[in-house]
Amino acid sequence: MDVNKLMYALDDENNESIMNLTSQKIMEMNLNILNELHLEKQITLNYLKKLKEYKYVDELNDLKYGAFIRWIPITDPNYLPLYNCGIICDIKITDIGVIIIAKNFMHRHYSFKMDECLIFQKLNNQELIILKALDHLENKLDEEVEDEEEDDN
Repeated sequence: MDVNKLMYALDDENNESIMNLTSQKIMEMNLNILNELHLEKQITLNYLKKLKEYKYVDELNDLKYGAFIRWIPITDPNYLPLYNCGIICDIKITDIGVIIIAKNFMHRHYSFKMDECLIFQKLNNQELIILKALDHLENKLDEEVEDEEEDDN
């Protein structure tokens, strides 16, 4: 791991929301959200696989301009596809709610209400570097706890 990249990522205030997470916690959070949809097991696993390196976002301040997102509309419980939307271009706060405007790679714009969707935001390179460091620290901590337990026995 490049220490300079890690230091740069840690200094970036935009990465603050990821500091208390690990890859495992993000995956569990995504799985819990998907389980609330009561999808078939195979569809849930397929969505979870597609959402690798994505984080569920439910707060406005966690959305980042220029970030790639995927989303699931929840207005019709019988139709819950995972959309491969695009890059966040704009976030509008209106009388009817928060509107997300995104653009796909064909330069087609989409808009949807934040409260009518489950939004998953792709982790950027800095966030991935921080997660790798946090995962490493978590594994080290687990190993130390196991060693202490073995010493006690």
